This record gives sequence, structure tokens and C-alpha cells, in this order.
Amino acid sequence: MQIVALVHRQDDAYGISFPDLPGCVSASTSLDDLLREGKEALDLHVECMLDDGEELPEFRSLEELKKADAFREEFTTAEVVTLLPVDRPGRSVKVTITMEEHLLNRLNKAAERQGYTRSGFIADAVRRKLTG
Repeated sequence: MQIVALVHRQDDAYGISFPDLPGCVSASTSLDDLLREGKEALDLHVECMLDDGEELPEFRSLEELKKADAFREEFTTAEVVTLLPVDRPGRSVKVTITMEEHLLNRLNKAAERQGYTRSGFIADAVRRKLTG
């Protein structure tokens, strides 16, 4: 599943928004950082909606949005129009992994320092690595 993202530039700053998820926005002074932070904002927004029992809207295609009067101006002023993947949180599954003992010890300490469980820490690290 993908969602249309609009990137606008004003002076030295960029902003990203998602027409199908009003209120889901992010800003940065770097385009590369903006796309990474926009993806994090998107993931958090979707997760919060689902946690609150809200249904995700049906995401419109780029062509559908371009035809919508409400977004016509946004498309003409956007610096970048792109699609970002929408990760819908799923159920947790148990996995077995193998790693060097010293890495496991460092992992456990880092997770504890940052308030994570070992599994939560690994999942967060994987999400970050996959998004850039």
C-alpha cells in the first residue's frame, strides 16, 4: 500500500504532507532528512489511528488526487510529488536469531538504557534501517 506525499519548499525549509491523511506533516531543512522524517511521521500517524480504533482511509492514486479540486493548487506548487509505502502494523511473531555474545550484551544494555525491550529495540533498529 502506498500514499501520495507532497513536498513543498519555502526559502531554505521543506515540508511534507499527505492529502489522504490531513494533519500528518513534517518539516526539515534537508530534503533527504524530510523524506526520512516524513516516513516516520506517516508510520506514527497510521499506528496511532489504528491504536485509537480508527479505520485508515482508502488512499487515492496520484491521478485521482490530481483531479480533486481541493488539491489542484497543492500539486501545482509542490516541489516534489512522490509515493511512500504505508506500513500497517501487524501481529508480532516470535523469531530466533543468532549473534555474538558480546553483541547481545551490548544490545541488552542499550535497550535497557533507552527504555526498550530487546525485541522492541531490534524492531525499531530494523524499521530505521529499512527507511534509510
